[in-house]
This record gives sequence, structure tokens and C-alpha cells, in this order.
Amino acid sequence: MSVSAVHILHVLQKNDLKIFRTADVMTLTGLQPSSATHALQRLTKQHLLIKVKRGLWLSEPTQDISAHELLPFLTTPWPAYVSLYSALSQYSVVEEVPHIIYGVTSGRPGKIQTLFGSFHLHHLPDRLMWGYETKRTLHGFVPIAEPEKAFLDLAYLALIPRSGLEMPHKRGRKWKLDAKKLWICAKKFKFKPLENFLKKNMRPHIFVSQ
Repeated sequence: MSVSAVHILHVLQKNDLKIFRTADVMTLTGLQPSSATHALQRLTKQHLLIKVKRGLWLSEPTQDISAHELLPFLTTPWPAYVSLYSALSQYSVVEEVPHIIYGVTSGRPGKIQTLFGSFHLHHLPDRLMWGYETKRTLHGFVPIAEPEKAFLDLAYLALIPRSGLEMPHKRGRKWKLDAKKLWICAKKFKFKPLENFLKKNMRPHIFVSQ
């Protein structure tokens, strides 16, 4: 194993880096891009690291990491959080469990395929990047929308032409949402079509009492 590779392993362990970018290694070691990439590729071939995608790596001891933990790293330097169908499913607001991980970001939207799953990222303007919390996991943290914000993110994006998303729907049961909080958050969107949608479809009797 080369000196560069040994040094990288030491740096990763010292800084407790479970998920990291090539740029992080360059900053901490002073290696040039090509040298850092070659060293990381050698470590991957020796099964000491896992390559998630170009420029993003995972320490081998954390290969059982939740795919949701990767989402913020896929959009760096722009923020992102789990939302839409994925968040609604985790809170049991909807019954379907999506195989795709849905998130929102203030950066570029897109679809990203990794060894750990498929990600569909949708764009929200900076002013709407709120209403989420950071939950601790076994190896790190996952930023995930609160249920009402996840619902509104989905409704907002579904109202935008060509977004490719459908309105949230339920199967003959009440919404497991806080009606008051939903309306307070909706006002912060300052998007009239969203308010009109709620007035038409989200009457008080269809919510579970909080």
C-alpha cells in the first residue's frame, strides 16, 4: 500500500469521516486531485473504502449505512433534506413505501443512481428550505422534513407544470397531520395555488385530532 493511501486511512480515522468527498481528502492531506483520486481508488480495490459515486466515498466499516444519510452529500454545497413521498412514508402519512429516495434541494434537481439506492432530487427555492429536522442515525445524521412540510413540499411541486410529481393522496382515511400547523406553514409558501388547493381539498374533518 502506498504512503498516500496509508496516510489517507489515518486521516479518515482521526477525523471520524464516515462519508466524505475527494475534496475533503485533498483539504486534509494536501494531495493534488489526481493523487487523491488514485489513492482512494486503490483503497477501494482493497475493499477498505466504498465508492458511492464520482467524488463521494464511504468508509468500509459503515457499509450498512442508511441510504438516506447520503442525500446531503449528493447535493453539496447546496443543502438538501429528505421530503415528499419518502418523508410522508416514514411518518406513516401515506401507506406506500417508495423504493426511490425523494428529497428537495436548493441546488440542481436530478436523478442520481448509487450502490445504495436511487435518489430523485427536486428543486425548491432558498426561501422554502425550512421545516425539517436533523435526526441522529447509527453513523451520522439525516435531515428530514416534518410531516406537514413534506406534504406541502409535494403539493407545491405538484402544482408546478412539468414537475413530474403527483398530489399527495390517501386511501379512505384521515390525514395524520396537524391541520393548524399545515395552514401556518402553507402561508409561509406565499403561493396562492397551494392555498387554493388546501381550501378545496383539506377540510378540518379529514385530519386526525392532534
